[in-house]
Amino acid sequence: MAQSVKAAAIENQKTSSTYFDHSKRKFSKRDVIGYFFGDFGCNMSFALISSFMFIYFTQFVGIKLVHYSIIILLTKIFDGINDPIVGALIDRFTPSKGDKFKPWIKYGGIILAFASAIMFVDSSSWNYTLKLIICIGSYVIWDICYTIVNVPYGSLNSVMTVDSKERTLLSTARSYGGLIGGSLIGFLIPLFAYREDVVDGQTVSIFLGERMFIIAIILGVVAIVSFFLLVNNVEERVVHVVSEDKEEEKFSYLEALKGFVKNKAILALALNALFQMIFIASSAQLGTITYQLYFKDGSLSSLLVLTRIVPLVIGSLVGPPLIAKYGKKACVAIPTFLTSLIYLAMAFLPIQSPAIWLTLQIVAVTVSCVTTIAIWAMVSDAIDYQELQTGKRNEGSVYATYSMIRKIGQGVGQALVPAMIAFLIPGLDLSNATTWLPEYANSVKIMSVLFPAVGWFLMFVTFKLYPIGKKEEDQIQEVIANK
Repeated sequence: MAQSVKAAAIENQKTSSTYFDHSKRKFSKRDVIGYFFGDFGCNMSFALISSFMFIYFTQFVGIKLVHYSIIILLTKIFDGINDPIVGALIDRFTPSKGDKFKPWIKYGGIILAFASAIMFVDSSSWNYTLKLIICIGSYVIWDICYTIVNVPYGSLNSVMTVDSKERTLLSTARSYGGLIGGSLIGFLIPLFAYREDVVDGQTVSIFLGERMFIIAIILGVVAIVSFFLLVNNVEERVVHVVSEDKEEEKFSYLEALKGFVKNKAILALALNALFQMIFIASSAQLGTITYQLYFKDGSLSSLLVLTRIVPLVIGSLVGPPLIAKYGKKACVAIPTFLTSLIYLAMAFLPIQSPAIWLTLQIVAVTVSCVTTIAIWAMVSDAIDYQELQTGKRNEGSVYATYSMIRKIGQGVGQALVPAMIAFLIPGLDLSNATTWLPEYANSVKIMSVLFPAVGWFLMFVTFKLYPIGKKEEDQIQEVIANK
């Protein structure tokens, strides 16, 4: 592959439309801290929706599982289509002067902060048709707003620096931003959102959905402040311009898509994200109700944040030196296979203690701890790889297409969970505590680990298909830097 990188660079050198703006201040910790606040702000909304939308609408509002499954699947397909549209708009309307991505984040972030609150307006007493309307409408509005912010934020990494080590720092900062933002939500909200009650002589944990609207408003304010800190502390240094010796070309998303399809690196990562969203991210819904139904205490789900904190802390310590020595691919492939095996074993172990259950989850994810800090840097490498293959730099469209596939996977996963519960456990009604029988709870517990077991294995397969090893990383960095 190193030879193909060199050949592509020579072929496209005369038509290159990218340069590094040395008039901007040098890359520093200020950029890393600023980039941290981007995903921190996004997770004031994303983590809230992904962690509590399912339980809010199915348990508190009372939407049937099958209806919820259909709603999520259809709206996520729409959202996936929306991503490349936003990416194309960003690439098409690149300003001749000034930043390409930061303005979208600055103004889109304000709208996003309030869009998430609309979803949690108390609709539990409305008629069923209106409940469906608010669920569909609020989710579509939120999805559009999130795309407007997240696509340019994801693309920002590739224009802040061309140095592989600095990109790893940004990827780590993004992971920490998402971790801390998501962990605060995942830890604190369950402490306020559940209460114990007795139903038919059994102690059950009831979700208090009426408190979610105020929580969403508070998190929206935090998100706006976070986006302000991002925009004012990062620099876009890799600038896209039209060469003086050629006529201006019209932007074509179709051309960008053709390059995407031929880019084996981004295709492997897109499939990786697809499987991650379908099986691993969606299992968070099952994890929450496992503590609520099987371990009979929904507030214990706040401890799930440890499955994110511990792996990321360890990964940020051991990851950078390992990546520098062996490359990203070597550090993420085999560990994902081992993680899959641990989750598979959990499905067959007769575990009754929530402490042991949580410990095994932490161990499983920690085995693949480097994946968390490496994945976003790998996406940036893949964007560079496409530029070397095509001679064009369309970060917005490439990242948006990747994000589209990721969101389709998220939609399929979020729809698959309620559909599987409705199909495999038809007697279980999440809005009726009298149906929370022990055998149903056990089935939910098994599903909660089989989902990630399948997901981590498929991620292992896609990482093996990823064509950029340590040698190719160094080659790409050298060519981009020379350009």
